[in-house]
Amino acid sequence: MSGRRGSALLVAGLALLAGDTRAQEPFQMLLKPLAIFDSHLYAGTLLAPRGIAFDRHSGEVLVADTGNHIVGIFTAEGVPVFATGRSNGLREPTRLVVDKSGHLLVLDIDRTRIKVLSYRGEPLGALELPGIGEPHEFGAIAVDEDGNLYVGENESGQVIEYSPDLRMKLRFGSRGDEPGQFQSIAGIASDKDFIYVVDHRVTPVQVFDRRGDLVRGWGRHDMGRENFSLPEAVAVDSKHRVIVVDALRHEIKFFDQDGQFLDRFGGLGARAGQVAFPSDIAIDAQDHLYVVERGNSRVSVFEELEGEALKAELRRAPPPSR
Repeated sequence: MSGRRGSALLVAGLALLAGDTRAQEPFQMLLKPLAIFDSHLYAGTLLAPRGIAFDRHSGEVLVADTGNHIVGIFTAEGVPVFATGRSNGLREPTRLVVDKSGHLLVLDIDRTRIKVLSYRGEPLGALELPGIGEPHEFGAIAVDEDGNLYVGENESGQVIEYSPDLRMKLRFGSRGDEPGQFQSIAGIASDKDFIYVVDHRVTPVQVFDRRGDLVRGWGRHDMGRENFSLPEAVAVDSKHRVIVVDALRHEIKFFDQDGQFLDRFGGLGARAGQVAFPSDIAIDAQDHLYVVERGNSRVSVFEELEGEALKAELRRAPPPSR
């Protein structure tokens, strides 16, 4: 991959990943920095972006450019394709997804509505979602491979699943601080078997089955490599590893489905492999990670390496001694 700043050297990434956030930890896997991009086709540079999505139908990356009040569309390699105009009705967009019809669904500073835009940024109104009570405040949105929409609503502390034609399919959770409850839903992801929810205030990661029953939860808002300060988003890769970005610790954390800590990457900085206040994450079919960084006003792209691929990279560029 390539971006405005070009591909990162693996040796630089290894040197960074062997820093404070990786001290005394064995190499189980590696996030290889692939690219960094931070500029639109004609709308200038990103400004404190906070949301990102990968459209598996088009193969494009969409970025909620919060400071510029627009949405940028890029190829998977970071080449700018399009940017919505500033007359799109958005104000500080923070989360976005693409629905099955190709429309952009966007959360902005008005958390009472999910705004709908055409692929070219034309405002199309707001979603009419059945079963949403008053008052309501949306904290997170997600769309799965089948086009089902997941909405995290923080006034009631519930996650609601809708079919592609916006029929309610599932509702679970309530407001509180007990297992299965939420207070500030930050991110949602799903796979064939489970729905994963991260929360700013209560149990950081909670996993539910497809009936909405709590399966497990893990982490605390506390010190420790397996814990969190401000979990902002979640994704699941093809090996069913759960990936969470922690904005305040400037980390990308990996867990298995049972919640066992696997590894962590990042560290505060602007060099390849480092991140600054990561606020959202997306993943493509090849397990490339797209991490949007509010602090660096950019998107960093990583490739997961493990097993023989990791051994080969380490032979070519051995990590520094610890």
